[in-house]
Amino acid sequence: ERQRMADALAKNAAQIQGKQFAGSAAAQKMLSATKQVLDNREAALSSHDAARSAATAVPQLLQGLGNIIVGFGATRVESMKRNNDRFEQTGERLVRDLQALADGVGDAVKTAAHAGESLEYLGQVVGELAGEDAGLGFPKVTGADGEQKLKALTAVYRKLADQVRATLSAAEKIGAAHLASREVLAAHKALLPTLSPQTAVAGSAPIPWIPLAVLGIALAALVGLLVVNTAAHRIGRELNKQAGQNERNQEAILRLLDELSNLADGDLTVQATVTEDITGAIADSINYAIEALRELVATINRTAITLDSGAKQTLASAGHLAKASVAQSKQVAAASESAAAMAGSVEEVSGNAERSADVARHAVDISHKGGDAVRRTIDGMNAIRETIQETSKRIKRLGESSQEIGNIVELINDIAEQTNILALNASIQASMAGEAGRGFAVVADEVQRLAERAANATKQIEVLVRTIQADTNEAVVSMERSTTDVVGGALLAENAGAALEEIEQVSNQIASLVQNISASARHQTGSAQDIARNMQVLREISAQTAENSAATTNSIGKLAQLSTLLRKSVAGFRLPESAGSARPEPASIPAMTNNRPAASTATPAPRPAGRMTA
Repeated sequence: ERQRMADALAKNAAQIQGKQFAGSAAAQKMLSATKQVLDNREAALSSHDAARSAATAVPQLLQGLGNIIVGFGATRVESMKRNNDRFEQTGERLVRDLQALADGVGDAVKTAAHAGESLEYLGQVVGELAGEDAGLGFPKVTGADGEQKLKALTAVYRKLADQVRATLSAAEKIGAAHLASREVLAAHKALLPTLSPQTAVAGSAPIPWIPLAVLGIALAALVGLLVVNTAAHRIGRELNKQAGQNERNQEAILRLLDELSNLADGDLTVQATVTEDITGAIADSINYAIEALRELVATINRTAITLDSGAKQTLASAGHLAKASVAQSKQVAAASESAAAMAGSVEEVSGNAERSADVARHAVDISHKGGDAVRRTIDGMNAIRETIQETSKRIKRLGESSQEIGNIVELINDIAEQTNILALNASIQASMAGEAGRGFAVVADEVQRLAERAANATKQIEVLVRTIQADTNEAVVSMERSTTDVVGGALLAENAGAALEEIEQVSNQIASLVQNISASARHQTGSAQDIARNMQVLREISAQTAENSAATTNSIGKLAQLSTLLRKSVAGFRLPESAGSARPEPASIPAMTNNRPAASTATPAPRPAGRMTA
């Protein structure tokens, strides 16, 4: 229709342009604006097509995205609700912007820019679902079913994007077309006062096209009135038909409400009549809902009984668990105290081990000093032994010299005896000589006295020599015994030195062992402290567990009360015997698509998945 109007406008403009109307500025302006409208009519028409396409495609995008998000699971659906709402708002804004662009509302370039941003965001969401990282919070679609849904969503978006981008690229032309159309209207209003057969431009011939234009406008108005009249008759027939249909619908609705009046009182034995009226599909759906509600109420009854029994058993178990938790908390507290005491004992052992290590190191130093002293003692005793041996040798030589003196004394004694004998002989000879030998006798007497004195001296010397020899022999024997004792002492000192060396080695080993014990004790101290801290944490956890067990017991008690309330809440429903005797699995809910009655003539429209609710 718009194309025909544009063609007619172009034809009239061509006819008008061939006329002569010099001096009419409004007509010139209208012709110029009309030409601009005709030049940009394709862009203007494409904007209307894009607006219609967006109005159709955006709900499809919303529904497709909703179907994809539902496949992510309930947890992900709840977390992505905000993103889904933004997607929906962006799609709606795109539709509004395109419609505003088609209607010429506002600045066409700015409106096109806003629409382009909205379209770009929708494309980013589709791309992120396909695996691109746009930072919008949408996960990648996986699985064959999800990929199939994504493929359909992508196809809808690409088709819309191609058409919208082509329209947005012509935003300036669309704005120019709308501006020119407004100028045409303004010029038309300016020309209305001049549209009369008497109107003519001063100094020129009358303008013959103006009466024709007026006639064309009148014919157009007449055609419009005919169209309106025809539409009015058609609308009247439709209204009469609609009134009859409304009356039939009213009767069907009243009949359905009458059949369902007992349902409000909890009577689930009612059955709505399925007819060809407007309420047929509703009755079919209500019957199906009542059937599902029957099974649901029966399941709730059985589940409430099972829940009540399980809650009581769980309550008893929770009570035992709470007692066990309290006992465990006490045991952990005792173990924590023991661990703390053990940590203190181990720390004390570590201190004793460190002090023992110091004592062992001191013992090593002392044994080392003792070894040095023994070695010096051995060296001194060896020197004493050598000195004694040297002294013994000299004493032996002294004994030998005294023996030689004794021999010399014996020789002197023999000489004295011989001298005495010779003096005696000389005295005898002198006495025999008489007076002549008296002087010689004196000499002989003197010699005899000297010989006696020499003999006495030699006797004394002999006694002294014997004494010296005896003392020398005793000194030699004593020196030999001292030498033997010194050798024995040296051996003992050497043995003591070896023992001290062994003591030093053992002390070193003891010091090393004590240091290892000290290091192990320090490590054990750290481990014991860690155990004490862990036991403290375990103690706190046990206390929390005891508190949680008590809270769980209270919660289970409340759950038992809720199960009782649940049984009471469904006690007012009346079920048929078949529903009451049926015993499906307590944890299962009957499928909502398998037990549909076959008498249905229509199915209710599914709810669009474009907007999710929490």
